[in-house]
Amino acid sequence: MRKLLLFLLTALLLFGASEEKNIQILAASVDRNGSILSASGDVVVYYGRSILQADRARYDTNSSVLELFGRVEMMEGVEFASLSDYVRLDLKREKNLFSDIFMADLQSSLWMRGKEADKEREMVTLAKAFVSSCDVACPDWHLEFSSLDYDTTTKWMNLWNPVLYMKETPLLYFPYLGFSTDRERRSGLLRPLFGISSRDGFFYTQPIYFAPDPQWDLEIDPQIRVARGQGIYATLRFVDTPHSRGKITTGYFVDKQSFVEEYNLRNSSHYGVQANYESPRLFVSPESGNHDGIYLDITYLKDPDYKNLQAFSTAELANSSQVQSRINYYFNTPERYVGVYGKYFIDTALASNKDTVQSIPVIQLHSYQNKLMGWDALHYSADYRISSFFTAAGKHMQLQELNAPLIFYTDFFDGYLNLSVSENLYYSYIGYQNLPSDAPGNYYTFFRNYHKIDLYTDLARRFGERFHTLQMRLTYNRPSFSNEKGYIDPSISVLRSPNENMVLSAINYLYDAAGKEFLYYRLSQPVLYEKSDHKYGDIEHEFRIKFLENYELYSDLFYSYYLGSLSSATSHIKYRKRGYDIMLTHFYKIVKEERSSDFFSISGTYRSESGNDWFAKISYDNLDQKIRRWETGVHFFRHCWDLNLGIKDEKRPILTSAGAQSIDNLVFYFQINLVPLGGFEQRFEQEF
Repeated sequence: MRKLLLFLLTALLLFGASEEKNIQILAASVDRNGSILSASGDVVVYYGRSILQADRARYDTNSSVLELFGRVEMMEGVEFASLSDYVRLDLKREKNLFSDIFMADLQSSLWMRGKEADKEREMVTLAKAFVSSCDVACPDWHLEFSSLDYDTTTKWMNLWNPVLYMKETPLLYFPYLGFSTDRERRSGLLRPLFGISSRDGFFYTQPIYFAPDPQWDLEIDPQIRVARGQGIYATLRFVDTPHSRGKITTGYFVDKQSFVEEYNLRNSSHYGVQANYESPRLFVSPESGNHDGIYLDITYLKDPDYKNLQAFSTAELANSSQVQSRINYYFNTPERYVGVYGKYFIDTALASNKDTVQSIPVIQLHSYQNKLMGWDALHYSADYRISSFFTAAGKHMQLQELNAPLIFYTDFFDGYLNLSVSENLYYSYIGYQNLPSDAPGNYYTFFRNYHKIDLYTDLARRFGERFHTLQMRLTYNRPSFSNEKGYIDPSISVLRSPNENMVLSAINYLYDAAGKEFLYYRLSQPVLYEKSDHKYGDIEHEFRIKFLENYELYSDLFYSYYLGSLSSATSHIKYRKRGYDIMLTHFYKIVKEERSSDFFSISGTYRSESGNDWFAKISYDNLDQKIRRWETGVHFFRHCWDLNLGIKDEKRPILTSAGAQSIDNLVFYFQINLVPLGGFEQRFEQEF
C-alpha cells in the first residue's frame, strides 16, 4: 500500500513548481484563444515520465493551469495507472486537484479508489478512500480510511480511522496509523503482539523501535501476562562492516507469587543475555586467496523460561534445559588451516554448574593432504589440537593431540581398480591440575598407530536407455601398536585405534532415460577379528526405489547376527503427486538387547483444486503406546490473500522445584497475509 500511496503523492506533486519540464499536448482538435489552449478528441499529454489521456483538456499558458475532463487516464512508466473524472494541475501555485480517482499498481495488483485528492504546497490530502488488491467489483478484503494527509517536507503520512474489512465485515479498526514514506528507518511503535494462554492469561507485547543510526537499531519489548506477571526484553542489532552483523538480546521477567506457588516453579524471576555475531571476512581479504571468519553464539540464562517468554513461534522455544555457547574463528589457506574454538555449557536442571566441564579454548592447526617430497603416490597430512577443559570448582585439564596419516596411492588395470595404504599415527597427552587427592594420577599419555588398506572401484555402464553405476570397496583396519600410561578423566576421550576389522561395501545407482535416479542400493558388512564375541558386525542394507511415478520406498536396516534380529531400522513410504504429499515413517532401535526407540509418524498434505493446502502430522510412540505430538490445519490461498489456520500439540520445558520437567502445550494459531501489505499472526495456548 505504501508504494501505491507514494505514486498518488508523486502524481499530485509531479506538476508543482515544474515549469522546467515541457508539456506536449496532442489531440484530434486543438484551438487557441489568447492564452487559453483547448484540446478535444483523444487528448494525450506528455509530461516527464507521465502520460495523461482525457476526453478534453484546457491549458492556460499565463497561469500554467492544466485541466483535464472526462475519462482521465494517467500512466507512470509501466508500474502505475490511474483513472479520474477531473484533474486540475496548477503548475505555478503548486496546487493540484483530482476528483473520483482510481489508481492501480500494475506490478502488485494493488488498487485504490478515493473521492477527492488535492495538494497545496507541502501538504497532500485524500478523502474517503479505500485500498485492496482483490477483484475490483467485489473485493475479498479492503482497507477504508476517512482521510489521509502527507507532509512532503517531513515525508510522514497519517491515516485517520482505517478499518480492515473482509467482504463487508469489519475486522480491525484503528483510530490512527502513521508511518514514514521514505526508506530510511525511523523510530516509533512496531506492530503489537498479543494472545491468550490458559496458563498466562491474556498477554500483550508492544515493541518500541529506535533507529538513531544506519548501522544499528534498538528494539525494546515490554510485555504483560495478566495471570503470570510482567517483564521487558531488549535487542540491539548492528552491522559494523558490509559483510558482518550481530545482535545482543537481554531480558528480565518477574512472576506473580501466586503463579509460582500454583505451578511449583523453582524461580520467580527469569533473566538472561544472548549475543550473536558472524563475519565471513574478519582480517583477510578474499583477493589474497585466503579466508577467515568468526562466529559467536553466546547465551547465559537462568532457566528455559527466559527464552520461552520471548518466543512467539514454536521454533523459538527452548527445547532442552541444556544451553551451549560457542565461539569459533578460522583462518584458511590452500595449504593450511587454523581454528580457535570455545564451548561453554549451562544445565539449568542442575542446582549448580560448578562441576560442568567447559571447553575453552581449543586450538587446531591443520596441514592439508600434500605430496611427500614431490612423489605423486605418497601423501601426508597433519593435525595438531590443544584443548583446555575446566570446571568452576577449579579442576583443569589440558589435552594435546597430534594426528599424522601417511597415505600411498596407486591404481591397476588402467584405473579400474584403486588402492590406498595408510599408516595412521596418533599421540595424545593430558595434564591435570587441582584433581581430588584420591585421583589415580596427574597425567596421561597415549600413542598408537594402525594400518588401513582401501581397495575400491567405480564402474559405470549403459543398459539400453538406463544408466548404472557401481562402487565397490574393501577397507581393512589393523592396529599396529599402542602405548598408554597414566589416568584419563571420564569426561575426555582420545582417538583410539579401531579394532581389527574389514568392511565390505557396494553401492548401486540406476538412472532412467531422463537421468533421474529410480533405484539406489547399498550393502555394508563389517567383519570383526578381535575383541568380539561374534565374527560379523551388523550388516547394513540401505534401499530406495521410486516406482509408478509417484511412489518412493526407503529402508535402512541393520541386522544383528548376535541377536538374530534387526538392531535398527529406519523406513518410510512416500506418495507424491500433484495435489498430494503423504509419508509414513517408522524408526526402531535396540540398545543392550532392549528396545530404546520405536515410533511411527505420518504426515500428509492435500492441495485442493481451489489451491488450498490441508495438512496433518502425528507421531506415535510404540514403547509408551501414546501419541507424542500432532498437528493439523489448513492454508487457504487466494491471489490477494492467504490464511493459515492450525492446531498442534507441542512440549515445552520448564524448571520446577522438583527439577526439569516438560508440559504439553495445545496451541491454536492463525496467520493472515494480505497481498502485498503483509499480515499478522495470533496464538491461543492451552497448557496441561
